[in-house]
Amino acid sequence: MQVVAHDKVTSFSGPHSLGVSKSEPTAADECKFGLHFILNMPIRHTRQSALTRTAVVASPSAQIPQGAKQTLKLSKEEKKRRRTCRHEGCNNYIVHKGLCCRHGGGKKCSLEGCNSSAKHRGLCWKHGGSVPCKLDGCDKKAKARGLCWAHGGGTKCRNAECSK
Repeated sequence: MQVVAHDKVTSFSGPHSLGVSKSEPTAADECKFGLHFILNMPIRHTRQSALTRTAVVASPSAQIPQGAKQTLKLSKEEKKRRRTCRHEGCNNYIVHKGLCCRHGGGKKCSLEGCNSSAKHRGLCWKHGGSVPCKLDGCDKKAKARGLCWAHGGGTKCRNAECSK
């Protein structure tokens, strides 16, 4: 095995030498610092295209720490259902506290008496919740990247030949 220290390369062989030259720790060395190594849980390496990924496999005898959070395996439909508004009969996506904007999930304008949805800095569009265009002399509201429609702040066309 070769050990690289500053500008020197030293070779040595011994009972624990693998005959591999390296200058930084391998994945096997890094695994010793992981939780699965400390808890004595077996690991399984899987290969996904050119990338490798390590999966921790809990054995039936392995104890799961009491404070550990267990994740549920959910199907696409179950995940989608969890993101919908909890108001009965509503299929809109949630915004805040399990509700969509229509059923009180969004933040409201902080100005007293206004029930509009807040857009920026806790204010609605009517009360200054918009971002002004960053070009000097322009008093329009920015749409994207700090620019208004007139100065190129809208969504760009995805067609390669189009300049709009």
